[in-house]
Amino acid sequence: MIGLRSNQKYYRWKQRKLYYICTLLRWSKLRWIILSILFFIFITEFYENRSITYPAFIQITINKFYSNSKEQDNSTNPDHIIILMNDRAPAYNLAVPPDERPFADPDRAQARLLEQLHFFDTCRRDPSTIVVHIGAYLGDFGLYSAACGCTVYMFEVKPEVVRLINSSIRHNSFPSSRLHFIQKIVSDLPSNTTVKYPPGDGSPPIIDDYISVQTIRLDDIKWPSQSIFMLKIDVDGYELNVLRSATKLFAEKRIQHLIFKYHPWLHNRTTQEILMPYVKNELKPKLMYNLYRTDNTIYGPLRLRDIKVFYEQHIKLDLAADIYAAFSDKTLKSSIKSKPYFKNKHVIPE
Repeated sequence: MIGLRSNQKYYRWKQRKLYYICTLLRWSKLRWIILSILFFIFITEFYENRSITYPAFIQITINKFYSNSKEQDNSTNPDHIIILMNDRAPAYNLAVPPDERPFADPDRAQARLLEQLHFFDTCRRDPSTIVVHIGAYLGDFGLYSAACGCTVYMFEVKPEVVRLINSSIRHNSFPSSRLHFIQKIVSDLPSNTTVKYPPGDGSPPIIDDYISVQTIRLDDIKWPSQSIFMLKIDVDGYELNVLRSATKLFAEKRIQHLIFKYHPWLHNRTTQEILMPYVKNELKPKLMYNLYRTDNTIYGPLRLRDIKVFYEQHIKLDLAADIYAAFSDKTLKSSIKSKPYFKNKHVIPE
C-alpha cells in the first residue's frame, strides 16, 4: 500500500515536471515569436530613419508612440494650428494653415546628409554655429536648426507665412539670440532697394496683390561669426540672384555648406540653365551632390559631364532636385556615403 502511494506521488511529480517543461517550452517559443515581431518592427523603423544617430532614433520612436504627431489645441488662433514635428530629433512646433499639413515623409536624402555632416552634434557643441535659411516658407528647416541649438537667420516675405513663422517662434520659445527672422528679399540688387513681390518673370501678371519689400545682400550683413556653417536656399527659381549676393562670402571661404533647390522649369530658362555651371565654375565648391526628397540616396560627387547634362535631364522630366555643395576642406569625399550619378534612377533608365 505504501509502495503504491509512493508510485502515485512519483507519477504526479513526473506529470507536473512534464507539464512545467511543456509550459516553459511553449512560453519560450512564444517569447521568441514576440521578440521576432518586435525585432522586425525595430528594423523597419530603423530602415526608414537609418540616417540618424541611435539616440535620435530612440527619441523619434518614443515621440511616435507617445505623442503621435499630435496637434495642439489652438482655438484662439483659428487661422492656423500648431503641429509637433517629431519625424526626427529634436522635435519642434510648427504653425500651419488648418487645411494644410507638412509632408509626412521628411526630406530623406537631406536628413541623411545632415547626419553625415554631424549637423546636430555641431549645433549642440557650438551654439554660435550659423545656419541661414532663405525662402523659409513655413520655416521647417530653420526651426529644426534652432531646435538643434544653432544660431539661425531665416528670410521670408510672403505675408501669409510670415504670421505662421512668428507663431512657430513663439510656440518654440526660442530666444531672440538664437533665431533671427528677417522680412527682406535676398537679392544681388543693392541692399535696401524697394521692389515689388512677387517679382514676376516678364510674363503677364496673374495676381494684383503685389507688396513692396526691401532687398538685402548677404555680403552686406554683419554676421556675428566668421563662418556660416549651412546656407539653404529655396526661392522658386531665383537661387542664382541669392548666390550672386554672396560672392564675397564665397570668395573668402566663409560658407562651409550649401543646399539649394533646383527648379529647372521656374523663372527664366537661361537662368536655370547656367545655375549649375555658375556654382561649379564661379563658386568653386570642393564637392557637389544631387539629392531628392523621396529618396534616401545621395548621388555624386557630380562630375563636369554630369553638370553639363543636368539641366536637360531634369527639364525633360519636370523634376525638381536639391543640390548640395561642400566648400569646407574638412568635408572629404569619403565622409559622404553616396552613389555615382550615372546610377541615378530618377533621370537615367536602368
